[in-house]
Amino acid sequence: MPTITIFKDDFESLLKGTRTTHRTVSIEQVEEWLMLVKGELKGHNPDTGELRIELQDSNRPDLWCCEGIARQIRIKQQGKIAQYPFLTGKTKPKATIVVKPGMEQVRPYVAACAARGYQVTSQGLAQLIQTQEKLAEIFGHKRKTVSIGIYQLSKITFPVTYELVQPGEARFTPLGMETVMTLAEMLMVHPKGLEYGGILAG
Repeated sequence: MPTITIFKDDFESLLKGTRTTHRTVSIEQVEEWLMLVKGELKGHNPDTGELRIELQDSNRPDLWCCEGIARQIRIKQQGKIAQYPFLTGKTKPKATIVVKPGMEQVRPYVAACAARGYQVTSQGLAQLIQTQEKLAEIFGHKRKTVSIGIYQLSKITFPVTYELVQPGEARFTPLGMETVMTLAEMLMVHPKGLEYGGILAG
């Protein structure tokens, strides 16, 4: 079952006003709330505020993050689903992804969104990366069917091209490394290349 780590102060801020008058939520209250999402508290570090939570429902990937758990608890407590206009409003895309022929045989679907207005903190970034990894590992079958990336929008030049490339031709500096490498080299030396390179063999 999915196990995630969240931060207690982040959790409290997302549940502010949810049937509690206390500024600081007790661990007992956290455990009571987690029952509403089929979750169980597996660990608590008072020094860092980290909460380790095991979720019993593997069919609810929307709960594999602090925001998803808090949203579901609010729905249970308030008896209504919050409306998010940015999910229903029809707007014309401001950026384009160009999909080249052949991708339908490898990765037949691609989607992207731009998120603005959130000041990314170290905790927030850790949560984003954790959610990305959980979705790719569990829902995406260890990235065989789904792979997710988070990028800084200001450093992207549109349109973005989604295409097949030769592993010995495309070159860039991979995350965590200091030298430019080809894709083939990354598969041989980069930790993620070694871990997931087998996907390309199929």
